[in-house]
Amino acid sequence: MVDGVQARQVQDELEAALEADAEQRRLTARRERARTEADAAARALAEARATHRLESQDVARLESFSPTRIWAGLRGSRETDLAREQAEEQAAAYAVSRAQARVQAADAELAAVQGALAALGDVPARRERALAAKERLLTGAGGADGAELESIATELGSVRSQLTEVREALGAAAAAADRLAQAATELGKARSWSTYDTFFDGGVIGDMMKYDRVDQAAALMREADRALRRLSTELADVGMGPVGGVEVTGMVRAFDVWFDNIFSDWSVRNRITEAARRTDDAAAAVHQVRGRLTARAEALAGSEARLRTRREELLLATS
Repeated sequence: MVDGVQARQVQDELEAALEADAEQRRLTARRERARTEADAAARALAEARATHRLESQDVARLESFSPTRIWAGLRGSRETDLAREQAEEQAAAYAVSRAQARVQAADAELAAVQGALAALGDVPARRERALAAKERLLTGAGGADGAELESIATELGSVRSQLTEVREALGAAAAAADRLAQAATELGKARSWSTYDTFFDGGVIGDMMKYDRVDQAAALMREADRALRRLSTELADVGMGPVGGVEVTGMVRAFDVWFDNIFSDWSVRNRITEAARRTDDAAAAVHQVRGRLTARAEALAGSEARLRTRREELLLATS
């Protein structure tokens, strides 16, 4: 007869080792995705910086006593050309800022995954020790119960790993939904001020309020984009399709730099409307994802409970 305490200890360690093994496989796949994203982000940053350098050079040529400035002055277009080049330089600088944020997020994700892998320790060695202990126990006990316990241990390791992944995805979905809701609220305010500026000649105060709302909405949409990227990563872990990112063009303010009339206001308003539509679409997609994830989490929790109950029955029966 096998000692019940010994059997429970061996079973617990085997389940923990198998769960660590499943987690290591998940994190290894995630690390590869993180490396791919980090490489892509680094390339995008290099391209953005190169573009910004070129735009800065164009501005410098028009601001200095260069042939370019002299030629533009003779044509009577220097101020217009300078305003255009400055706006393009600002847009390029914004692109660099976004690319830098992407690199930082990618590097942070990669570091977090590598840290989580390191924290698992020597998973193959632990798994082998747990299997050897269970093998010795089963060899001494014999019978069908030992074989079923081994099968349950494997199933529990898989179910628990999946449940961890789904819960992480649910947390990411909740964060994305929150950021999208905040962005939608701010975009609504920005759209209201843009309408005011267009139809009621808001003037300087209207411009200031509109730009302030646009800046706040842009910042919130960048946060929403990062939250959606994280959610996409979590969804890949659980085998669900990604949610498309929401990004701000960064050109809204540049348009009003040299077109201070109804056309620029309509442009800003249209861009805000499009951003609001994309935000609403993303929010609807996240809502559907949360429903599917919740259903999967409930199913996995039920499977875990059934397996644990059967495990207890077998362990108690062998005591």
